[in-house]
Amino acid sequence: MIKDKIEYLSHFIGNTPLIKISVKYAGTIKDIFVKCEWYNFSGSVKDRASLGMLKNYTKIENCRELCEVTSGNMGISLSALGAYLDIKVTIFMPKSMSEERKKLISLYGATLILCDDFADCFEKAEKYVSEHNAFYCRQFENRDNMLAQKALGYEILSECNAKCFVSGVGTSGTLSGAGGVLKENGYKIVAIDPASSSLLTLGYSNGKHKIQGLSDGIMPKLYNKNLVDQIIPITDEDAIAMAQKLNAIGIPCGISGGANFLGAVLCDEKSVATIFPDDNKKYLSTDLAKKSPTALVDQIEILI
Repeated sequence: MIKDKIEYLSHFIGNTPLIKISVKYAGTIKDIFVKCEWYNFSGSVKDRASLGMLKNYTKIENCRELCEVTSGNMGISLSALGAYLDIKVTIFMPKSMSEERKKLISLYGATLILCDDFADCFEKAEKYVSEHNAFYCRQFENRDNMLAQKALGYEILSECNAKCFVSGVGTSGTLSGAGGVLKENGYKIVAIDPASSSLLTLGYSNGKHKIQGLSDGIMPKLYNKNLVDQIIPITDEDAIAMAQKLNAIGIPCGISGGANFLGAVLCDEKSVATIFPDDNKKYLSTDLAKKSPTALVDQIEILI
């Protein structure tokens, strides 16, 4: 039964390793505690949210099909979980996303519908759901997404003594879920905003960016601005350079992980928690694979 299979999946999602990386920047040494979310079932933090949304299994059993709009990791996660649960999955994704994302979704047997942009994705997904008996996960507004990420917050609380939590915002499930738990326990909450989009800063998207998984063109309904103490803008170039610097010492984070880590370096606190949402394997066809140091990242010394 689907219920039993979903419960079994919980053994492979969550309780990911936490590592400490010490850095020196602008004369200050700080400790950054990072949850390595690529250890989850399909390789990203989105497995936590996928499992949380799929626990409403009665709707899924009635529909026998999942549908979602995604920039990649949620689509990969739902495709992998859907394959295990023997449920048809249809994914709508902007065609600008990495080739690895597209191939992984297809490899898991899901139907991938590439769209011009996120607005096109949402329009086509709504039409598809109206014409098919599909369970539309609606990750950008589904509270099960946020509630599932609370476990991440509790894990961080039990594993380190940081004072601040840094997170990028895609659906805001991680920031509002894990961040909400940490805020209640005295943490400062910092949100990462891709500088060339500035969605969180302006309230609307001002342009495109290369930090896949963050700022998907709409202000997510799950985003709680009252949780956020600081917004740090991160450029595409600096996020990529930071990820490259971490990869060069054997830590295989992706571009959004580089953005999160750089935000942790730049925030005022000396003891900071954040996450690597995924690893480097979905970025081999992107600028992550092209060596491109920046003046800012060159100033950061990793002490391990």
